[in-house]
Amino acid sequence: MSEDSFEIGVLEEPFSETELEGTSARSSIPRVAGDEAGPSNRTLPVVPYPYQPDEVIGGDSIHAIERRLLAGQEFPDHFELEQARRNAQDLFEVKVEIIRTMAVQSPVGSRTGRGARALENPRTATGEDSLERLFAIRDDLTRRRDNSDFFNKLKEKVFLRGEGADEHSAT
Repeated sequence: MSEDSFEIGVLEEPFSETELEGTSARSSIPRVAGDEAGPSNRTLPVVPYPYQPDEVIGGDSIHAIERRLLAGQEFPDHFELEQARRNAQDLFEVKVEIIRTMAVQSPVGSRTGRGARALENPRTATGEDSLERLFAIRDDLTRRRDNSDFFNKLKEKVFLRGEGADEHSAT
């Protein structure tokens, strides 16, 4: 598909100072032919969420996390339901990253089988760690790998929950 030389010429043509005078701060970005409505007219590609709500990875799912987040609310309203869904998606996504990082660093056992359950926090009302703490765990595992403070703790929790018990007892 060849470009029309006139269109290319218009696109390459510089704007003069008088064309830009009197523009507001919002419209100070020079317009390109075909961009009449400005940057808000452009659509960004939609990237679908990579996990299904009932998809189980590491013994956990978005639905299960969402149920735990809503457990203390007898009749949640629409806003609370949406907030719980978004929070569950965020928590699940970081948990999956942690599990996959650990599976690469320590391939003994199946971290993807029950590893997310090792990330539960019984000291919180929902049993979930905060998103900030999960990010800290993920970042520490990524940076320090098997020297991570969290690495051995999570590895032990996975074994204590029965994951890899067969491999552990066979050695």
